[in-house]
Amino acid sequence: MPRKSGDTQIAHRSEYSLERRQAIRYRLNTSVMFRWSGPEDGSYQGEGVTRDISVAGAFVETATCPPPNSLIQMEVFFHLSDGGAKALMKADMMVLRVEHDASGSKRSGFSAVGKGFSLRTFSERASRLVDGLIKESEASMKGQK
Repeated sequence: MPRKSGDTQIAHRSEYSLERRQAIRYRLNTSVMFRWSGPEDGSYQGEGVTRDISVAGAFVETATCPPPNSLIQMEVFFHLSDGGAKALMKADMMVLRVEHDASGSKRSGFSAVGKGFSLRTFSERASRLVDGLIKESEASMKGQK
């Protein structure tokens, strides 16, 4: 039975492997906002788009990169496939690395990781869509084992 709109906790598996990443990354281009505190209690904010994302982290392309090892609050915005449904994922994360326009693309970016996202859907229809995506993902993961 689909849940009503609300919050869902999404976290990565606790299995360990030789690969440093413990979750599959998916290519996804969606809007992100992030905030962090700087020296002398300065508060900073940036926005960008995800290049890829997993249940435990993301790579964000942006002109405003927080410094490595910064604790950030990240919000990832989704417009679901039906065109009207929306969802928001939030997480506290740590910036692992920062890449400054190395390719000449005029875009910099950073990689961040955390313990998982909290997902908020804004309608019952969005909740049903998300439930379906989660079930599809779980089924495909079982097929890879």
